[in-house]
Amino acid sequence: MIKTEPVEILMATYNGSLFLREQMDSILNQTDGNWHLTVSDDGSDDGTQDIIADYARRFPEKITWHQAGKRFGNARDHFFHLMKQCSAAWMLCCDQDDTWYPNKVEKTRDAIRTAERQYGSGQPLLVFSDQVPTDAQLCPLAPSLMRYQKQYFKSFDFRSILMQNVVTGGAMGINRALVELAGQCADVSQIIMHDWWMAAVAARFGKIIYIDEPLGTYRQHGNNAEGAKHVGSLSYAYGRIRKLQGVRDAIRNKKRQAAVFQKTYQADLTPDDAAFLAGFGKKRSGFSFYWKYRKLLYGKVRKAGMALLG
Repeated sequence: MIKTEPVEILMATYNGSLFLREQMDSILNQTDGNWHLTVSDDGSDDGTQDIIADYARRFPEKITWHQAGKRFGNARDHFFHLMKQCSAAWMLCCDQDDTWYPNKVEKTRDAIRTAERQYGSGQPLLVFSDQVPTDAQLCPLAPSLMRYQKQYFKSFDFRSILMQNVVTGGAMGINRALVELAGQCADVSQIIMHDWWMAAVAARFGKIIYIDEPLGTYRQHGNNAEGAKHVGSLSYAYGRIRKLQGVRDAIRNKKRQAAVFQKTYQADLTPDDAAFLAGFGKKRSGFSFYWKYRKLLYGKVRKAGMALLG
């Protein structure tokens, strides 16, 4: 089992040597030092493992290299493994190529602690913050990732999240109750990303708390598993039109994920929940379905794409 500390930081790496030292240094520079970092690598061949070994040797009380003994092949399965191995009460997920501002652990921990005092530690909780999207050299592309991607953050409805995720894994903190409930997933292979699933579960059965300030960067360098999208730009809209098959595939994947959500939690869903999931799970939900739930979809391009192709 992964060592238990008040806050456990979970980092999954793969060929991340270019930016990994910068990220690990930003974690070591936190104002709140009551944390432990577990790093797991997925078979890197670019020097990433040498960096992990170096930091684990120099900071043995703070950094552990977790060796799973198997390959995962994607960030989703890798993070699910780390969360299941971790016994900490609170966890923060960490990407290998971002950087954290010095107050990230402090502010995220405070938000989780406050939420548990309000709702109880048995309530599934997810805290996430804004980030600053940057280029590879950390030059800002915009002051806010949430606004850059035109993501709605005043309230969180699991139906809306199943159609369009707003939670970025590298900005996410979660509690033990959420890990245990989300870990009941009936088929992880049909989940798009771990953060998307955690957000949907937290929105339906617990609480999502948003910190409306950037607590780190979201570096864009061409090899991101998921990148920032300038949703308001003409290039984004044109790109979606040019790649209609990609849009269809993305909608199909959302529907599969929603079907797993229904299968996993069907005993705890309301009739309204079940009706939404049944409608969304159809091969073609149809215009009337999306019109009924139009207030849960944000952005004209997204609405048009879902209604026409989903």
